Amino acid sequence: MKQNLIFVSFLLIASAAFAQGSNDLAPVPGELEQAERRSSRKFFIGGFTANGLSWFGSGIQFSSKLAASLQWQEQRVIQRFDLDVNGVQSDLSGIFTLTNSEKIQRQLALQMEWFPFSGPYYFAAGGGLETYSEKQRKTESVVPSGNYKDYAWNISQQKLFLSAGAGFRYIFTSGFFIHVGGNILFYPERGTHEQRGSYGTNTSWDYRQLQKDWQEPEKEGRAHQNPYGAQLQILFGIAI
Repeated sequence: MKQNLIFVSFLLIASAAFAQGSNDLAPVPGELEQAERRSSRKFFIGGFTANGLSWFGSGIQFSSKLAASLQWQEQRVIQRFDLDVNGVQSDLSGIFTLTNSEKIQRQLALQMEWFPFSGPYYFAAGGGLETYSEKQRKTESVVPSGNYKDYAWNISQQKLFLSAGAGFRYIFTSGFFIHVGGNILFYPERGTHEQRGSYGTNTSWDYRQLQKDWQEPEKEGRAHQNPYGAQLQILFGIAI
C-alpha cells in the first residue's frame, strides 16, 4: 500500500512538472519569481518527520536552472511485546506468541536537479546507498501445558541505487521553502545477510516447524531483493 501511494505521488508530481509548460494555465502566485529566488538564495537546508519517517536535505543552487542536493531518509518501525493470541478458550488456554521486532531503513543520496521552467518544478537524477536492518525475536507459549518455543534472527542489507524523478521546491519571499519530490530507484546489487540466534524449546523437536522457522529470515530477505523501488522526499526549510 505504501509503495502504491509513493508511485501515485510521483505521477502527480511529474504531471505537475509537465503542466508547467502549458501557457494556458494561470501561474501560481510567486511562481514566475522562483527562478530569481533560486539565483539569489544559493544554499538551502530542511527536514521533516512524521509517523516513523524522517527526512533531511541540504544543497546548493548553482544557477536558476541547476542545483545539487544531499538527501537523507530514515524509516523506523519498532514493535515491543506485540502479543498474538490463537485458539483461546474460556479457561484462557491457547497459543500466545510474543514478538519483539525492529526494522530500520536508511537512504543517503546525492542528486542533481534541473529546473527547465521559471517555476519551482524540477527533474532529478542521482545515486546513493540504502541500508536495511531487521531484528526479530519470538516466544511462543502454550497454555496451560507450559510448552514454549523461543527463537531470534536478524537480517542486514547494504545496496547502491540509481535514481530518477521529479518534484518541486517552492521558495517564499522570506526564504522559507517547501520541497516535495519522488524518485524511481534501481538497485544493481541486492544481496542480504541473515544471522540466526538461539533456538530453544522444552518439548520434542518438530522438524517441519523448525525448518519453517529456519527459513523465515530468508523469506523476509527475499522481500527486499526487488531490483526497483520508490522514494518520497518531503522537506520544510530555509534558503539563504
